[in-house]
Amino acid sequence: MSVPFFSLDLNLSELIRIIKSILYPFNKDLSKLRLEKMLEERFDGKKVCLLPSARLGFYLTLRNLFKKGDELIFSSMSFPLYIKIAKQLELKVRLVDVFNDDLNINYTLIEKNINNNTKGIVATHLFGNPCEIEEIKKIGDKFNLKIIEDCAQSFDSYYNGKETGNFGDVGIFSTSLLKIPTSLSGGILITKDNDLKEKVDFWMKNNLKNNFKYDLKLFLKVFLSILNSIPTIYSIISDKIFNSLKKFNPRVYRKILYSGMGMKSDHFNPLERNDLKKYQIEIGISQIKKSNEMLKKRIINSNMIIDELKYLDKVELIKPHNKAVGNFQYFVIKVKENQKVFFNKLFGLGIHAMEENVWDCTDYNFEIENTYDKYSITKKNNVKLIRIQNNSYLKKKTIQNIIQKIKKALNEL
Repeated sequence: MSVPFFSLDLNLSELIRIIKSILYPFNKDLSKLRLEKMLEERFDGKKVCLLPSARLGFYLTLRNLFKKGDELIFSSMSFPLYIKIAKQLELKVRLVDVFNDDLNINYTLIEKNINNNTKGIVATHLFGNPCEIEEIKKIGDKFNLKIIEDCAQSFDSYYNGKETGNFGDVGIFSTSLLKIPTSLSGGILITKDNDLKEKVDFWMKNNLKNNFKYDLKLFLKVFLSILNSIPTIYSIISDKIFNSLKKFNPRVYRKILYSGMGMKSDHFNPLERNDLKKYQIEIGISQIKKSNEMLKKRIINSNMIIDELKYLDKVELIKPHNKAVGNFQYFVIKVKENQKVFFNKLFGLGIHAMEENVWDCTDYNFEIENTYDKYSITKKNNVKLIRIQNNSYLKKKTIQNIIQKIKKALNEL
């Protein structure tokens, strides 16, 4: 039986909730207020904007907090679309290399990259592992810089006992199909800045339109994703499709897999998605309600894998620093040698992992200010990474199957 790239942890009551909200899409504003209140209580009274995507939140944040010519500091391993958005808004970008253990921005290198044009730092919590955000916040306070937390992968992740998103001027989460929690496409912006909140809400109210074709396309994508979450169904249909594409048309295969990266066009279109539907908001509510339950299951899954892999010499585990507790949304490992061979063997054994070689932002021909830096840690690690499924939906038997197949693929190297 094959294990899919990702799974959605939706129970029967949540599926019924989706159907009810589609058949009765009225009173959406009441559902929206309910979800906003839940999030405001969770995030220490911060203002909340519910978004059709995290990338829109990032675009509107940069547009409203910075002006043309301002310079931002990013991790060299971060979401490349966010850098494309910054360049589209005519901001300058400076990249900083990462720590070897957790692959998050090396805060000790930030200060030497600050100049009179520097106005902000984008702090990415890569793979759900918090970066050293308190140290970054100290630097921001010292130089009066805005801190934007890229929390796309880090809902339910904590630094020093405090959830990510609470440290910066703005925190931006993704609730897309592949994220935890999910609203089946969407994002969340949290901030103490009332003016920013009002401007984001005003823009969405006056610019987002309904588009039946897009809504239908999203619904079909959600439906297929729910089906593909079930390993049995995935094995019967999608497994064969992906195997065929990977073998005979790898370009299309990769395009499908990484379509969410948003790098196909030269410019980000802030109108690319419609506003959230009621069924998305209702699923978001139910997912956040059970987030602690899902986290506990993911921790159990992850501990099983860590216990089996930590002594193997052919792989290296990504290690969060001692103040960080990740959400175990993904299980990402470094394959020391022959990563491509390992990936192909693992795929052939039915464990459909993903190559995480898309995070090196020096690979995208962006115009950056410090092209002279070597980014040696980023370059060394970006080509070694494999992301393996971890989800509270998966059973113990499935996790044991993943472990056995990883060991088998490593033994065949």
